[in-house]
Amino acid sequence: MPAMIDTYRGYVSLQECDEMGHMNIQHYIAKGSDSSFNLRVALGLAALDQPASGLGYVALEHHIRFHRELRASDLVVIRAGIVEIRDKTFRIYQEMREALDDRLAATFVVDTGCLDLETRRLTQWPEEARRRAGSLMVSLPPEALPRSLPKEAVERDVSLVRADELGMVETNRSVVNTWECDTNGHMNARFFMARFSDAQGHMWAHAGLGRHEQAARGLATATVEMRLAYFRELRAGETLFVRTGILATEGKTIRYRHWLFSGDTGEVACVAEGAGLLFDKASRKAVPLPSSMNARA
Repeated sequence: MPAMIDTYRGYVSLQECDEMGHMNIQHYIAKGSDSSFNLRVALGLAALDQPASGLGYVALEHHIRFHRELRASDLVVIRAGIVEIRDKTFRIYQEMREALDDRLAATFVVDTGCLDLETRRLTQWPEEARRRAGSLMVSLPPEALPRSLPKEAVERDVSLVRADELGMVETNRSVVNTWECDTNGHMNARFFMARFSDAQGHMWAHAGLGRHEQAARGLATATVEMRLAYFRELRAGETLFVRTGILATEGKTIRYRHWLFSGDTGEVACVAEGAGLLFDKASRKAVPLPSSMNARA
């Protein structure tokens, strides 16, 4: 893909890894967010120009496939390009690799919008940004295409009433910290994923296989694919909570959904559909889910 450009180069620190022994999913998006800021510069939309332009750059949807674990001290590079140019949105592709062996770690397909910072609504991309985007056009490789989660997998009929009807349980309750907000004045995408990551432990406990039992049996969990759709901005000081439901368990795979709501208004802010698995911590190989989980699901 000759049109892709380098947009991130970094390192997996120990503090970015969780009890599973690998980099936590929120840091994949954190590094992807850093990548997107560098792509903004290439498009002529640098954050330093925001006061003059009045324009931001906002994620609308993420489709992520996690292809391999990243461990502490791994070196990370991300390259990015533009898949599709629309009036108010671009679809971008980001490819994360481990620098030393060049193995694919993750792929991101992100729908991004041009945000009018005064009206907080999407607006047309500047002509210069569209021109520059045209020189960065790429095609999606097979590795970035959906495997378990097609676009229609994301539920759009979302409300607290429906969450109650579906028996979705609360798995996170927290607040948006000032340091979690970016130059657009709202919570960065990384921290939406952080809430979903925090929710995972409660989800597995609800499914009948809590973290303590996993540790006793030498097991761990991993996410292999996720889709996120952002419905609403969250601002510093706003409370939030997550409702979670398990959709299906089959073989080695669990399908689940997280719905994140504003605790101040009850409005949905983001939804995620995910596919995960259970693995042996010694062999790092996937193992079948316990049959007891099927009944609970």
